[in-house]
Amino acid sequence: MPLYHFRIHDGMHEIAPTTEDLAGIEVARERAMGLLADLLRWSPASIWAGNDVRVEVSDGDKLVLFELFAFASVSSAGAAAGAGD
Repeated sequence: MPLYHFRIHDGMHEIAPTTEDLAGIEVARERAMGLLADLLRWSPASIWAGNDVRVEVSDGDKLVLFELFAFASVSSAGAAAGAGD
């Protein structure tokens, strides 16, 4: 099975990278989506602080195959609504 490397960033820190043997690129895509979802659950303040969070996936030769990004953009109305919090 091919090796896939996952580098995870929460906008401020790189979380310990992982390497996994997976059946193929589709499985690596599913794993990356799960890691991104976990990151948003573990560190929700990071995305609301204006940081983008991402998962970078590379192959066994460390060639980047794809990246997933998540970011939040607060409108002026949303910023005003949160001012009293």
